[in-house]
Amino acid sequence: MNTLEFKYLIKNADYKTKYEPIIDSKNDSIYGYEALSKFEIDQNLISTEEIFRKLHHNNRLFFELEKRNKQLQIDNYDNDKKLFLNFDADIVNTTSQKNYWELFLKSCKKDIVIEITENGSDDEKSTKIMHGFSSWLQNKGIDSALDDFAQDGSMFSFFLMNRSKYIKIDKSFLGQIKKNSAYIEYLKGLLRTIRLNNQKSIIEGVETYSDYLMVKEFNADYMQGYYFSDLMIIK
Repeated sequence: MNTLEFKYLIKNADYKTKYEPIIDSKNDSIYGYEALSKFEIDQNLISTEEIFRKLHHNNRLFFELEKRNKQLQIDNYDNDKKLFLNFDADIVNTTSQKNYWELFLKSCKKDIVIEITENGSDDEKSTKIMHGFSSWLQNKGIDSALDDFAQDGSMFSFFLMNRSKYIKIDKSFLGQIKKNSAYIEYLKGLLRTIRLNNQKSIIEGVETYSDYLMVKEFNADYMQGYYFSDLMIIK
């Protein structure tokens, strides 16, 4: 697929948002929702993953797409719970981009949490951009969550961890525990560290009833996953 075909597909796709619930582990109430982009596109042409992978090579198009996505995610949300929004640091990098997002988030910043997502690169330039984004959020008084902690290929950073109010523990952690129970001690230590830092933990990947029971025992603050799919909202 050439660049023109890709741009046409991006601009003419049907966009929706899936709101995935984040559950309070203590009382099973809904704490908030994570907004996830849903693209109604012929999967024989391009997948959602390929869209974002290609967009990293076209910052202007990526920025324009995410402006539309985030506007839809805010406009379609009529809940009084916290709203978690995924942001890639690459689209909050230039002065004009930062000015746009500051104005966009100004009226709702008390009700949202920005999830800092990684583009899969661990080079020095990407690290600098992510650190700058994290500091920018903190300076603007916007709560952030470090997404996909411990995911394969993710970058561990004390800088990002220390500036995040929420630590989202990737679903791969539960997967590893099922293969090797010794990893339970890693998770317990991580959760204890998060509590000592006065941060909040969110365990992702709760897909079965046994996952749910296991996470309840860990005393994490929140949990998230397809086990709670009946509570999802799509708009």
